Amino acid sequence: MPKRKPKLFTVEEADALLPQVRELLTELRRLQRTITSTSEQIEQRAEKIAAGNGYPVPTLKTQVKTLGAQQLKLVEAYQGAVKQLEQLGCLVKDLATGLVDFHGLRDGEVVFLCWKEDEAHVAFWHTLENGFASRQPL
Repeated sequence: MPKRKPKLFTVEEADALLPQVRELLTELRRLQRTITSTSEQIEQRAEKIAAGNGYPVPTLKTQVKTLGAQQLKLVEAYQGAVKQLEQLGCLVKDLATGLVDFHGLRDGEVVFLCWKEDEAHVAFWHTLENGFASRQPL
């Protein structure tokens, strides 16, 4: 399948998406924390099952099964939020810092319009080959 051309954004178009992007980043972080917590709970119960020591194995197995089903739903929700961001046309470069790029044009060249979640609006850009460290003010 041929590679799709990325959507090209003006700064104004990228700025208009920031409320949605912020919301999705918050949701992704929440889901990530919950996925990690659920994984730890599954691991703890699996260790108890393996150790024996009088733990009620049928109960633990039921808990692992329930947690596994919850984990699957969490992962699907996470993938759905990532897909929503992709459909908006932005690229999450670093979830922890909220670093997001949008394809844009600068002097006829395709570049990344670069935004961090703690910034009020899109105010930087960098080439496709270079990353955050090389970003420059618009």
